[in-house]
Amino acid sequence: MINILFISLQLFTALWPRESDTLKMLFLGDVMQHESQLQSAYDGSTGKGDPDSYDYSPYFKYLKPWFSKADIVAANMETTFAPPPYSGYPVFASPSSLAKEAHRAGINLFFAANNHSADKGARGLKGSLELFREMGIPFTGIYENSEVAHREHPLIIEKEGFKIAILNYTYGTNGIEVPHPYIVKQLDSTLVRKELERAQHLSPDCIIVSVHWGQEYSLEPSASQKKWENLFYSNGADLVIGSHPHVPQKAVAYSDSTGKVKRITVYSLGNAISNMSAKNTRVGIMLEVNLIKEHFTGSIWFGEPVVHYIWTSRPTATGGYYTILPMKQYLENPQQYHIKGEKQLIKNYYNYFKSNQ
Repeated sequence: MINILFISLQLFTALWPRESDTLKMLFLGDVMQHESQLQSAYDGSTGKGDPDSYDYSPYFKYLKPWFSKADIVAANMETTFAPPPYSGYPVFASPSSLAKEAHRAGINLFFAANNHSADKGARGLKGSLELFREMGIPFTGIYENSEVAHREHPLIIEKEGFKIAILNYTYGTNGIEVPHPYIVKQLDSTLVRKELERAQHLSPDCIIVSVHWGQEYSLEPSASQKKWENLFYSNGADLVIGSHPHVPQKAVAYSDSTGKVKRITVYSLGNAISNMSAKNTRVGIMLEVNLIKEHFTGSIWFGEPVVHYIWTSRPTATGGYYTILPMKQYLENPQQYHIKGEKQLIKNYYNYFKSNQ
């Protein structure tokens, strides 16, 4: 009798599939690499020009439980992967082992257009592009030439029955001219409208715009951010992911008349990991967004976005390395994280952002 009921349940499930599907997405802010981070990651096994002599395994180890449950995990790679010598601010060039560790940990999409994309000129762009293509990781925002940019921007990702179009722009490149023929996608209203129109013609389930914008260290979005946000949404975008201010700014969900979330903006995710010391720069956001599609009607909407605050712990607290902590989980169970001397500081920052954003 039990076997008959079990078989009947299986048959029912096959004939009547789930009413909806969900695509789980996570977004992290700026993955940076300052000089002290390079020094900390260097293990001394070979020369400083060997990318394999830099160990980044601690960076994302505490975030892997979230990464493993998401279909898309994206981060802004705010550095170049030029050949050695490696360097930190103001001209970023990082070992390839940083990108490879990010991918190994579970990050499977790189946003590459930011104000440091052209730091190392053609060498940096060439090195980054060759590395990303060798790794086979989807990326967006930088290209070998205009022909490749036209072909690959927007980036299309198809997962779990969803088709996603992704565009990536930066406000500029710190006054450094992008060397010909390379392309770094930059904010230009005519170009953005044209590319969003092209994205719509591809009939995706969702259009994501990742944008490097805003005022550094400001906790509030600027008038310029609001203006660009309106342009993105007026031309078909559904999800706007902001970076560059290096501090968290608010996440906003926009619902339709039925109460379903149709658009989401996070104005700034802040830093994922860095050695910045200005106030609020050690706090970032890991944004969790679920895209839901109903089979019978084809209706698509978002679940309420979930903000996970994260914290960069440094060698003085860890005993020698940099790592990212999920702040809420750390405060609930600090003994699992092997961090010394930062609990009260982390608690103060966490309570401030929970209360004010």
